Amino acid sequence: MTLASARASTSRPAGARARGRCRPARASGEDHGRVPRGPAVHARGSAKRLDAVDASRCFRLGLFADAQYANRDDETRDDGSGRVKYFRAAEGRLRDAVAAFEREASSLSGVVNLGDLYDGYNEDDKTKRPVLRGVMSAATLERNRHDLGKVASILNASNLRFHHCLGNHDLSVSRDEFLRAVNAERGAYYSERLPRRWLLIVLDTTDLNPRYIAEDTPEYQSALDFATEAYASGREDIAPWSGGIGPIQLAWFDNELKRAKERGERVIVASHNALQANAARPQMSAWNADQVSKIIEDSGCVKICLAGHDHPGMYNYRHGVHYVTLEAMLEAKPAQKTSYAFLDVFEHEAVLTGVGAASSRRMRVSPLGVFTGIATFGAATIGELATSGTSGRAETSSLGLLDWINTYGRDYEG
Repeated sequence: MTLASARASTSRPAGARARGRCRPARASGEDHGRVPRGPAVHARGSAKRLDAVDASRCFRLGLFADAQYANRDDETRDDGSGRVKYFRAAEGRLRDAVAAFEREASSLSGVVNLGDLYDGYNEDDKTKRPVLRGVMSAATLERNRHDLGKVASILNASNLRFHHCLGNHDLSVSRDEFLRAVNAERGAYYSERLPRRWLLIVLDTTDLNPRYIAEDTPEYQSALDFATEAYASGREDIAPWSGGIGPIQLAWFDNELKRAKERGERVIVASHNALQANAARPQMSAWNADQVSKIIEDSGCVKICLAGHDHPGMYNYRHGVHYVTLEAMLEAKPAQKTSYAFLDVFEHEAVLTGVGAASSRRMRVSPLGVFTGIATFGAATIGELATSGTSGRAETSSLGLLDWINTYGRDYEG
């Protein structure tokens, strides 16, 4: 028999069933050990979909704040807190942090320095109200340049992409001199695209303090008027070691957020001073934090604001925005050794992993009220999470997304 005739002899009409493969009828309630087929990986509500979302990182950033190196002895604060400034140790801490970032270089989209890279010396620092800085002595200026150069060289020797937020201590030299020292060619404030339709905006919160602004710039008179009026009105939150966002920068910032919204981008904002009043202790947030935070929250596209300056660190959640103030590298206790962090951003959450004194937390970045398969991140209900001024908790759980949902509830209230 040929192969063709063998095939012909075994052929059967279309739709006919082979006798040997016929299955008997199943009795009621009998499952014969069959496993039901689950939803496809892309089906809404699929556990596999959650696993895929959980594993797909959009990008990663390195973060550190307030290294504040100085070639001088440690200093215990006189406020009864017991906090210590470890000035000389800051050099080694910064070097170790950069080495840790470099080990993760292939996964990093950049490293954000949240300000006060070095401490600096100023003859008139201990003041109770905003004052204009006098002429700095040549010896003091030389000490500042020496200390700045020591830590700037650590950063400049690395191939990492750094983003620098100007801090008040950084301006113990001129603004232009500091930016040149750390190779910050993009200036004091700018925006930069991140992967997966995210945008990083770096702001300059020294911009509203006339103490830190050259008199021959258009920003100076606005800053002087603001500080003079604030002091005359008795505002106790106005201190010489802080500042805010001046009108020129604020108009630019507002326009950047509008453009980001039009492009469907989500935004991370980085600055030295916190941009929401309750994201730092009194006198530590930006002078015009109420004005700036309103612009941020009204935009609908800002998800996270990162800051330094307030050394113990703080966190606040309001109107869909996570305000994170990172703990200072300078004041990490010897047992903690350091303070820096990695920020891993996923489609629905951002995970801050702190090292040393830095806190860790999970922060939702997806819209509320629409089922995404992602939980309410610690809040009992959506109403609780959306309440104005809600102070979120620091969540350090390692739960997977599916376990998180089962533990803490879903997007829609019952």
